Amino acid sequence: MIRDGSSSVGTRALRVVIALATAAVVVGGATMGTAAPAAAAPNTMSAQLAYDFEWAIDVERAHVGLGPLVVDPVVSQQALEWSGGMALFNTLVEDRLYVAEMSSAVPAMSRYGENVGVGPTAASVEAAFMASPPHRANMLGNYTHMGVGVFVAGNGMVWVTERFYG
Repeated sequence: MIRDGSSSVGTRALRVVIALATAAVVVGGATMGTAAPAAAAPNTMSAQLAYDFEWAIDVERAHVGLGPLVVDPVVSQQALEWSGGMALFNTLVEDRLYVAEMSSAVPAMSRYGENVGVGPTAASVEAAFMASPPHRANMLGNYTHMGVGVFVAGNGMVWVTERFYG
């Protein structure tokens, strides 16, 4: 986790609100013709930033002789939802249920990792991840897959969730 401060929101509570907020956005976007264009620009920016994080992870892995990771679109979507939920609550928190869910969904996988961060720019979050030994270890870990979700809040803050498994 990259940010000063502590969290008072539990993982389960955050997941419930994320699910409700996602449902409200989907329903709202489907019934109101003006909602989709306003949401298009942030989604496009978030998708490009997620790609940039994926690329930076693979470049760093290559620098130390490791192969690239396969991007898992389902895990990326889950990571995006988690990032959006953290932004909604303005609370940086790791998803304590991620490992349990992945273990049950993909029992053959035995290694999991997660990085969460927030900052004024994507570059500042990436630099903080690389400067933090535990976060860097996740990016350079013995994993085969990753999913990255980036959410840019209305105030410009960039919320990032990187998930790894293998």
